[in-house]
Amino acid sequence: MAYPPPAYGPPAGPPAQPQNGLGLTGMILGIVSIPISCCWPVGGVLSVLGLIFSILGKKKVDTGLANNRGIVIAGIATSIAGLVLSIAFAILALTFPSDFDWNQWIEENSQP
Repeated sequence: MAYPPPAYGPPAGPPAQPQNGLGLTGMILGIVSIPISCCWPVGGVLSVLGLIFSILGKKKVDTGLANNRGIVIAGIATSIAGLVLSIAFAILALTFPSDFDWNQWIEENSQP
């Protein structure tokens, strides 16, 4: 009885691990950017970075290198929400002067 010849090449290793780091990083940055958006320069930077990492993670999901589509979508959504809030806070901060006297405004508008 003849045995088959041995297989050529190195032995097969373990299956490749999914590369989910970019999508997870994008989601974390997007979530953190929402409460930090009141400090609009920092919140804006975090949300843009979160959006970039989430888009790169989506490309890995689309090519089959990662398997965290839901996390990537959450990262894109939270990053966009953080960016919108940062823009809104920036508009508010740049519209109202910092030397606005609220006490004087209350006194002027509280008398009948």
